Amino acid sequence: MTIMESKNINVRGELLKKLQFVELEMLIEVDRICRKNNIKYSIMYGTLLGAVRHGGFIPWDDDCDVMFKRDEYEKFFQACKEDLDTTRFFLQDHRTDAEYLFGYGKLRRNNTVFKRTGQEHIKQHGGVFMDLFVYDNIPDGRIARVFNKMELSFIKNAINSRIFKETAYSYPRKLIYRLLDKIPKDELFERLDKMQKKYNAMDTELSRIYTYTVNPNVSFGYPNIFYEDLCEMEFEGHSFLATKYYKEQLVISYGPDYMKLPPKELQRSHNNATEISFGDIFN
Repeated sequence: MTIMESKNINVRGELLKKLQFVELEMLIEVDRICRKNNIKYSIMYGTLLGAVRHGGFIPWDDDCDVMFKRDEYEKFFQACKEDLDTTRFFLQDHRTDAEYLFGYGKLRRNNTVFKRTGQEHIKQHGGVFMDLFVYDNIPDGRIARVFNKMELSFIKNAINSRIFKETAYSYPRKLIYRLLDKIPKDELFERLDKMQKKYNAMDTELSRIYTYTVNPNVSFGYPNIFYEDLCEMEFEGHSFLATKYYKEQLVISYGPDYMKLPPKELQRSHNNATEISFGDIFN
């Protein structure tokens, strides 16, 4: 099944069900590898909210999210070299895909296509994906956190500049991103690597995804204590791992009324795409 349009695809109905099927397939694979190798992870964001509020997918959600602390993600990265079913899946980060432009990982479904709007020109593996978010420590102290946040914002924009130089709405912004795109990506990832090793060696209060916009409900990051203890949580008839502090996590992410449904006009998928294909999965 292939859908191509000059504008965003309306992801709903049978198409949404197929996307959710593939997303669940990938989530099960992540869980299988983590349990086999005693790796800690937590379902996160819309997946966590869906588990708590709906017992599965938010009805209009089109992806799955999990998070790892850095040391657990590195264990997962190594475990995938032997345990990942590479006939179906591809573990993507900047070490496995030279064209990849994000500082966290994704699991991709082989022989599928999911072309994100505005990223059609990027030559990365472009299959249906789930996000593997990686949390790294940030420094304690407000001044140190402010400078850290500024540097991470610059690095994020520089890494993503190959996308933003095409999608920015104004010529001046496009020009800025074209200049940022001249910075070698390897140097940016090396800087991120040095930073995460420095702060992960410290016992700090907060952590965050270095190359992802911090939730507006928090100033700098999330309490590390949230990810020390896990619990089992049902999602689409399967049991996955989640932070034991899932209520606190959801309040930070979505506010105290997270159990209430959003207005009808906001009940829509959020990963805009111009092409989606499932290969022969459903043949």
